[in-house]
Amino acid sequence: MKQLFRATVAAIVAALGSLAASHAFAATPSPCGKDDALQIRGDTPGAISYDVYSQLRPLTARRLALFQDAGTVKRLPDGLDVCEIADDGVADPTAVLVHVPRGRMAWWVSAANVEEAD
Repeated sequence: MKQLFRATVAAIVAALGSLAASHAFAATPSPCGKDDALQIRGDTPGAISYDVYSQLRPLTARRLALFQDAGTVKRLPDGLDVCEIADDGVADPTAVLVHVPRGRMAWWVSAANVEEAD
């Protein structure tokens, strides 16, 4: 009887947790301002810091693999909606700092790989 009660309580807690998570996900408005909404154009590597972004250049498969293995670079897929962080503190027009909505990280990407969102 105790095992059945524990299993029932665990199932209820799991259901409530997933319901709360889906409600929070649906209720969260897009954090992008109208002028900050961008979209990734072509699969592109996103670097966790500007230093890593600058070390990727020139971009080669070997460098990319090393940085991905280290967890400092992530491939951002074509068509991904992102928000530009306009006040990035770097005066490099070839680099754009973006934030993935509902993501935890900001990523440095090449300006050639972003476009205004529709």
